[in-house]
Amino acid sequence: MTTNPDRAQPAAPAISTATLYGLMAKARAYDDRIELGRGDPDFDTPPHIVAAFAEAIKRVWSEPNPPEGILPLRVAIAERLRRVNRIEADPETEIVVTNGGQHALFVMVQAALAPGDEILVPDPNYNTYRDAIAFAHGVRVSVPTHIEEDFRVDPARVAAAITPRTRGLLMVSPNNPAASVISRGDVQELTELARAHHLTILADDIYDRFLYDGLEHVSPASLPGVKDYTLTLNAVSKQYAMCGWRLGWIAGPAHLMERVRQIKASISGSTSLVAQHGALAALNGPDDCIVEMQQAYARRREVVMQGLDRLGLRYGRPQGGQFIFADISSTGMTSLEFAAWVLEEAHVLLYPGGAFGAAFDHFIRITFLQPEERLAEALERIARLMNKS
Repeated sequence: MTTNPDRAQPAAPAISTATLYGLMAKARAYDDRIELGRGDPDFDTPPHIVAAFAEAIKRVWSEPNPPEGILPLRVAIAERLRRVNRIEADPETEIVVTNGGQHALFVMVQAALAPGDEILVPDPNYNTYRDAIAFAHGVRVSVPTHIEEDFRVDPARVAAAITPRTRGLLMVSPNNPAASVISRGDVQELTELARAHHLTILADDIYDRFLYDGLEHVSPASLPGVKDYTLTLNAVSKQYAMCGWRLGWIAGPAHLMERVRQIKASISGSTSLVAQHGALAALNGPDDCIVEMQQAYARRREVVMQGLDRLGLRYGRPQGGQFIFADISSTGMTSLEFAAWVLEEAHVLLYPGGAFGAAFDHFIRITFLQPEERLAEALERIARLMNKS
């Protein structure tokens, strides 16, 4: 029996979630810590959103709240999908509101996979997908990407991983943690592969407003005919600094969305009414906060890249999102060893790449979610530490 080198086995984590939380708890002991681990924006939720939330508390207690979300919010989501993603979605039958992006992720995977179904997952990728696929009793098949290619999702590698058992294809752009963006040409090739092999595309667009170097975001469902076999998730958390509000959505064709609605209703019932009214204010309000974050992240990205260049560490050039994924193999440490060392000696919290699979245990993820001067200080602390060793 031969093994296809482009068809990797499911990537087990080298680092557990409990270990990650332990690292974050340890960081809280240092008053001078600089946290570059978690992906929560460091901006305040815009005042008009908070005001809408506060007003909603006074008056929504008797408002009908169906599992799919209140209709005005679904209409606003449909308009956002049309304006930003170029996706046409019927708010009555093709949108379901969820309790945040993570909830959307789990519901979407449950709706798309039956036990034993394979889903192709370009790696590295957000570690919660591994848990969601396991929860659905699906089979996660890793499709490798490489730092030398800025973690490009190569359609040829995806094609090589397809078997008669393949039922799904995950497309995350921009990617977390690799910060890669799938080009229009590659999106077209990947969607054609999915069409030819009758795969459901699971599209994670959560970082779609954060792009660099003039790149564009292409939602798979925006291409002709692709919406018919694509589920798209998004949330207000990253773009409006609303991580704690837990408000997301899934959009897709009516025949898939009925299953999404049933699963969502069974798992959690409805979504918080006050959070929905906050999200409604966000989607119907100005995008000033998004523009501010876009500009800030672009400046911060430059600070981090310059710092890593001085350290002599390789990385994939971030094309979108809020992260940079850096190769620390030159240190001879695992990602957890390096992260623990830097935390203990420099009081800088990093996210070990082993959490995204054992194949990435020589990487660390750094977020841009600190002011420029704090990012520069963090990298200077790491430089002093590495120069001493």
